[in-house]
Amino acid sequence: MTAQRGDSRGRSAAVLALLALAGTLAACGGAAAQTETAKVPITRFESLFPTTVADAPKASATLPASAPAPAVTAAEPVTTTAWLPDAGTPDRPWRIMALGDSITQGADPTDLSTPQTYRGVLYRSLVEAGYHVDMVGSDRTPPYGGGDPDGEGHGGYSIGPDGATLCEVCGPANIADNVDAWVQQSQPDIVLLLIGMNDLFPITERRNGALRPVVPAEAPDKLAGLVAQIQANHPEVLVFVASYPPVPLLATNGGQIGVDFAALNAAAITAGSTGDRAYYVPLAEELATAWAPGDTGSDNVHPTAEGATKMAGVFYRSITAVIGPPPAG
Repeated sequence: MTAQRGDSRGRSAAVLALLALAGTLAACGGAAAQTETAKVPITRFESLFPTTVADAPKASATLPASAPAPAVTAAEPVTTTAWLPDAGTPDRPWRIMALGDSITQGADPTDLSTPQTYRGVLYRSLVEAGYHVDMVGSDRTPPYGGGDPDGEGHGGYSIGPDGATLCEVCGPANIADNVDAWVQQSQPDIVLLLIGMNDLFPITERRNGALRPVVPAEAPDKLAGLVAQIQANHPEVLVFVASYPPVPLLATNGGQIGVDFAALNAAAITAGSTGDRAYYVPLAEELATAWAPGDTGSDNVHPTAEGATKMAGVFYRSITAVIGPPPAG
C-alpha cells in the first residue's frame, strides 16, 4: 500500500487513516516479527495505490525503455541432496516460506472484494498432488483457498535496506532488515520471494507515522542484493524469485513508472537465474496473456481470487519442476 508526495493535498483524511490500517496488516519491528501471533480478522481493505496513470509518481532517474530479458535456465531437480535427504516425507515435509508484500499477505478470504493471496491455493494444490509441505512464517493472515496460513507477507514492505517504517515506533518495514531473523526462526527449505512493488511508490514525508524513502530506479539492484543476502546467509535454502503479474496500474502504463516496473521484473529474472539454488518464477511471462480484467481488484494492483489462483498455478509449476514429483504411495 502506498501514496506519493505529489498528491498529498488531494488525499482525504480517510485515506490517511488507511496508513494506520497498513500498520496493523504488517509486522512492525524485527523483534515483534519473530513472535508468531494470530491476526485480527480484516473486515475491509482500501488501497493507497494511485488509481490513475496521472496519479502515479514519477521516478527520479531514467531507465532504458525496454530492459533485455536474460535467458531463463532450466531448473534441475534437487530431490536427492546431501543437505535435505529426508525433505518431502511425512516426517520431514518441505518447509515453504512465502515472502513478500501485501500481494503475498492477502487480506480477508471471506470478503472477496479485498485482495487475495496465492498461498492457500498453492498449499492445497501441493497437498492434493501428494506433496508433504508445511508453510512457515510469523504472519498468520488466512489465505484464500484455506490451508496452512503461515507466511511472511507484510503489507507495505519494501525490498530494503532502507528507512521505511509503518509507524513512528515500528521497526524497519522492509524485507532485507528482517529476513535473516525470519529465516532463522522458521528454518524454511524453500523461500518464495515476490517483492519490490512498494519500492515504486515512495512516501517521502511521514504520514500518520509511515515513511518510505525509496528511489524506484534502485529497486532492481536492491532485489539482486536481497537474493544475494539470502543465498550468502542461508545457503541451504532454495530461493524462488518471482516477477509480478501484469497488474494494470503498472503493466499498461507507458510512463516512467511502467519502465521501472519492467526493470523490476527483469531483475527478478536475473536474480532467479544465477544458479546456486536460485530459481525464477515467471509470473510476468506466463500470465502476460492469461491475466484478465477480473484478476485484479478495483485498485488495479492486488489480485482477486481468480488472479491469486492463476498465480498459484505458476508457483506450483515452478516449485515442482525443481523438487521433482511427489513421493510414491
